[in-house]
Amino acid sequence: MEAQTIKENSQKLGIVAGNSSFPILLAKEAKEQGFGVFCVCYRGETSAEIEKLTEKCQWIKIGELGKLVQFFKDNEITQVVFAGGVGRPKLFGGVKLDVRGAKFLARLRTTKDDVVLRGLAEELSGEGIEVLPCTNFCRKQLAPMGLLSKRKPSELELSDIEYGKKALLSMAEHHIGQLVVVKEGVILAVEAVEGSDSAILRAGELGGEGSVVVKIPKKSQDMRFDVPTIGLKTINSMVKAKCKVLAIEAERTVVIDTEKVIAECDRRKISLVGL
Repeated sequence: MEAQTIKENSQKLGIVAGNSSFPILLAKEAKEQGFGVFCVCYRGETSAEIEKLTEKCQWIKIGELGKLVQFFKDNEITQVVFAGGVGRPKLFGGVKLDVRGAKFLARLRTTKDDVVLRGLAEELSGEGIEVLPCTNFCRKQLAPMGLLSKRKPSELELSDIEYGKKALLSMAEHHIGQLVVVKEGVILAVEAVEGSDSAILRAGELGGEGSVVVKIPKKSQDMRFDVPTIGLKTINSMVKAKCKVLAIEAERTVVIDTEKVIAECDRRKISLVGL
């Protein structure tokens, strides 16, 4: 899909904030760009720290779609971004649906993530609220092309990177994760519902030292909702799993706390590569 543009006269930005530190990073970046930030946050998921960066915050439970829409309408928000995830197990049980949320899911007849999120974008659009890719507001945090760390991958590791890329491309049409762990031409782990960090740790148990982690979104991935991110937590998981290389797609992967991530990679002698 083509990237939407920021309206020149827009001085407010809505954020639907999930977990991780990414929503906080995004709110800071938006404030630096001169936007007033208005946030919808999920109870039990979003860090309360984000309240310090916002003009107003609305805390909701998963499924309270009516509250989400009404908050943005009440505050005259016409552009919003999604940042951070929501714990997937909670999407399949214990969801509190309000009237609008129940009608929304009944109309979709599925809880598949990408269908729900695109449906939500249509729901907001019907209210005059445009969903933008969050990368519009965090360009400085996108991974550049090339070697980012001091350590270079070996020839065998470069071969594993290429193998991992091909594996991800072949799985893309089936919507099976965006990360694989490879060692000497063998796939040790594929990201599934458990998320990237758990997949990395599982690979460490199976393959031991020297594995290669490849994280690439599918070409058709809707960057409004599911932007790949890495951070210190990713590197810590790699250290525990004794992985030696992290290859990520340049310009489509957000690196949270870039300088700290690169410094930790150098300290741990891990190769970090933008593809």
